[in-house]
Amino acid sequence: MQTISGQVARMLHEEHTAALSLLQRLSACLSRHGPITPPKNTDHAVARLLSELSSAIETEIRIHFKFEEDSLFPLLDAFGERELMDLYLEEHRVIVSLGDKAAVMARAARTEGFDAPAWASFHSVATAFADRLTGHAEAEEAALLPLLDDLLDMEADERLAETYQAMR
Repeated sequence: MQTISGQVARMLHEEHTAALSLLQRLSACLSRHGPITPPKNTDHAVARLLSELSSAIETEIRIHFKFEEDSLFPLLDAFGERELMDLYLEEHRVIVSLGDKAAVMARAARTEGFDAPAWASFHSVATAFADRLTGHAEAEEAALLPLLDDLLDMEADERLAETYQAMR
């Protein structure tokens, strides 16, 4: 990735990095247990992961997407990047749908644990969620963040950074 110069791009990059780290831990857990054998109810690392996952889905990811949709995507459209904006909007829709399902299952499992069918369902949804969000974050790193230098002058970058900070 090229050098990130703007405040908004740095904020988004930091969130992408944090999300990718969480998704790597999720993928490792899913891989370690496979789709058939659920983790034990007493596995504290899994409980912590489920808590962090549901929290990230319900707060950080929603805020991140809302900021992009409300503040950045109209700029993409005005800059002639309607196709990219439409792609990101569709990806957000799919990721939010998968994330909502994964968060509900993760919250339930924190108190009840996973039986085999619940784990198989969570494994499938969480794998799809992790794959989609990983691809989306990587695509934004490669395309959206570099575009922000062209879309935002210093004043607009500062104003949007303040807006985003207030949302978080």
